[in-house]
Amino acid sequence: MSGNNLIVNNDGRKRRITTPLIALLIAVVISIAFASVVYYPMTVTVSAVNPPIMIGYGSNSNQSDLGYSNTIQVSVGSNNASLSITIHPTYGVSYYKNISIITNTEPDGGKAYNIYIRVVTPITLPTGSIAKLYIYSKGASRSLSRFPTPSPASGSYVKVVDLTTSGTTEIGSLDAGQGYEIDLYIYIPEGASLPSTQTVQLYLIYTPSGETPP
Repeated sequence: MSGNNLIVNNDGRKRRITTPLIALLIAVVISIAFASVVYYPMTVTVSAVNPPIMIGYGSNSNQSDLGYSNTIQVSVGSNNASLSITIHPTYGVSYYKNISIITNTEPDGGKAYNIYIRVVTPITLPTGSIAKLYIYSKGASRSLSRFPTPSPASGSYVKVVDLTTSGTTEIGSLDAGQGYEIDLYIYIPEGASLPSTQTVQLYLIYTPSGETPP
């Protein structure tokens, strides 16, 4: 049974409104509120490609290293999109030349890519130690000078990345068909305690745009 509700008009006269009418008014109010929600159809298509920038083995990958049976251990992922390196330095400067390469596999006339290296987890070495990654153009010569702690000559390399500090370093624009070579430089001062196994975690970042990666 429908209920009745008494309302008073502006002129003072009374009239009744039934419950079904109240329900109708509520429904109208709700429908008006929902009318502000609009739905547009959209689609997203994912079309994967082979990586245009690939990591590869350098000329000294997996060659003999310091210590009995040790090698410069370099492992490249099955799709050339990841890299793992293990080296065995000692006191003084240990320099590892061309242990990995970065290549733009685009054909002639293809895109150039802006290359970055980001140190996520820095390496921890004894006080006074140095750990750096040097980036060279493909086929570039190397020259270490200064005494008593030799280091690469300024201007001979493209960019240097400090592995003891987190942060992002812009390496440069790598043209189609061109490549970079990666060297590692480790210095441990004599008299310091040789560290236990330490790991630095990095990202190789590349983009065809000029926007700084997040």
